[in-house]
Amino acid sequence: MNEKKYRVLSIGAHPDDADTSAGGLLLKLRDKGWEVRLLSVTDGSAGMYDISRCGAPLAEKRKAEAAASGALLGGIYDVWDLPDARLTVNLENRERMIRYVRQYRPDVIITNRPGDYHPDHRAAATLVADASYLLMVPYICSDVPPLDYEPVILYWSDGFQTPYPSKADVVVPIDGYEERKVQLACCHECQYFDWMYWPDRMEKREWPREQQIEELRQRFLRGDHRDRDHVEKELIERFGEEKAADIKSAEYYEICEFGGSLSEELRAILEG
Repeated sequence: MNEKKYRVLSIGAHPDDADTSAGGLLLKLRDKGWEVRLLSVTDGSAGMYDISRCGAPLAEKRKAEAAASGALLGGIYDVWDLPDARLTVNLENRERMIRYVRQYRPDVIITNRPGDYHPDHRAAATLVADASYLLMVPYICSDVPPLDYEPVILYWSDGFQTPYPSKADVVVPIDGYEERKVQLACCHECQYFDWMYWPDRMEKREWPREQQIEELRQRFLRGDHRDRDHVEKELIERFGEEKAADIKSAEYYEICEFGGSLSEELRAILEG
């Protein structure tokens, strides 16, 4: 009997969101044989302080950077042509999302939470939520067969406190994956080694690339260790005190109540 081939779809608003925000989990699932797909809902064309470099040339560059990251994950990284910083929640975009998810048929969808500082992030999360139930409604977008199941939807964690902090419904030890997460981020050169220095760290643009990468590496490590400490109670509950003490890095995810129920079998795969 053939073992089930699981599929995960990570959806972000911009070409560096879907991979770097959930990199540890995506890399683990890829190593477990899952098929990985990534989607940027916008083209990333506004993400540069020098407006002469924005627009179509930047969109093409960011699409190529996303493809490089997708290759490291063994999957496709799609980038839609919707303009960066102008994403709206409307019927056209909702139905495009429904068709896209139906065509890929993921078991798990990962995205950011709806309460986020960036309007594109909020819109992307809302589009996923608005599509969730309608994925199974045959009359809607009837040109694409409906799903006969509800994908599990997870939100990657963030530091926002309003309306409530991220919940640690799923905790994922990622020891051994930290360096590979940094490699994913390094694919997005124009973001992590240029745009992210705007406006008050511009001198870092002149640093040697090795120094820039090391600073980025330390930034990611601090985040992974901070997240691990944040979910220490959950790690002990899942793995016991002795094993939890050996875990140095972790990610955690909140379950979106609009998606499917997380089975214990699937939880064991995600957290294992």
